[in-house]
Amino acid sequence: MAQGDETVVEYRGEKMNLVELSKRCGISVKTLYARIFTYGKTVEEAATVPVRRASLYGGRPAAGVPRPVPKLKRHPSGRAYSRWRMTGKINERYFGKHGSAEANTAYRKFATDWVAGKYDAATGSGMKNAGGVSVASLAEQWMVHVRDYYTKDGKPTSEVKTCLAAVRLVLEGVENRLATDFDPAALRACRQILIDWGTARSTVNAYINRVVRMFGWGAGQSLVPPGVHGALRLVEKLKAGRSAAPDRPKKRPATDAQIKATIPHLTPSDPERRVKIAAMVRLQRLTGMRSGEVCALEVGDLEHTTDVWIYRVGKANKNRHRGKAQTYYLGPKSIALLTPYLEGNPVGPIFGEGTEDYSHAISRASVKAGSRWSPHQLRHALATEVAEKFRSLDYAAAAIGDTNAVASAVYVHLDPQMRAKIEIARAMG
Repeated sequence: MAQGDETVVEYRGEKMNLVELSKRCGISVKTLYARIFTYGKTVEEAATVPVRRASLYGGRPAAGVPRPVPKLKRHPSGRAYSRWRMTGKINERYFGKHGSAEANTAYRKFATDWVAGKYDAATGSGMKNAGGVSVASLAEQWMVHVRDYYTKDGKPTSEVKTCLAAVRLVLEGVENRLATDFDPAALRACRQILIDWGTARSTVNAYINRVVRMFGWGAGQSLVPPGVHGALRLVEKLKAGRSAAPDRPKKRPATDAQIKATIPHLTPSDPERRVKIAAMVRLQRLTGMRSGEVCALEVGDLEHTTDVWIYRVGKANKNRHRGKAQTYYLGPKSIALLTPYLEGNPVGPIFGEGTEDYSHAISRASVKAGSRWSPHQLRHALATEVAEKFRSLDYAAAAIGDTNAVASAVYVHLDPQMRAKIEIARAMG
């Protein structure tokens, strides 16, 4: 016998063991034993209080019995949704703005599919296997991943905002659709929205690429079938001159004339800061640093044992996650600009300027000077100047610490064959 079966108790003046008491009152021996010896109930209480059965108020349904359709609820975000548990996992479906005709129609279709058995776990067509996760739910989960993944030194990178913009685009009109039903036609519809807004072709391609990446991540998490991602990858990119999306002019280098005209307009109410930002601008122009790199420059990042100093970029290194180092070599002019700010061996960034504040100060001043430009165009200026002076793309790439391909495609604004073409024209044409 099991433990407690032979335990003798007195019930209403009659002695009996728990097996006999169980037969008389209809309560299991295990429950009687626990009530009396674990919870300290009297024998009378243990044998007369009915057992509360959770199954009367829900619990796991009997096998083969259809489950009721999950109720329509209001999410804190204001959307209508349903939630239910199946095979040990929580599933959700979103239907649009709560109380709207669109949400009500979507919920009725969901209820019809539910009654038809589309979401029955017993048939092997549960929520995930049937592709039942909605586009909205997929987007929410992907953004959790994006915010966790795209961080640097505990702060979100600019990629988080860009991915969020792509998510908002894809939710436009299709948030209630099942992710498994999101096909190339739906992706092209999202792309058309951007085109209708007048978005530049390169930006359209970048946003659509992020949408495809979202579905690729979902496939890797078993949220959507891999075939969905594979089909979306087949959607062609917009080509230059072959789509309605405009091509923005390529960003040009900042000229020395623009720089000279802008400097007097920098922070007019703070002359001391104007001198400092002007030194940063000139340093960027001489070295080709990115804005974040010049703002993050610290004493500890500098090696000045020779006449040419070396700046090894630390936290501001854009490619640090790829294991790629970034270094800049500073000549006499750059050293002269830096030296006044190294007095007293300052702790932290020697200029004390945030990247956004620095960029905004230059943009505002350049507008006042009559020709708007951004600090990043200083990097373009150095790469182009080096390519022209040394007649070498290798030198240009080395100057800005980038690859030849990137330098050629983005930063060098010269035809590499320009000089040869000029000489041919002079001799032949």
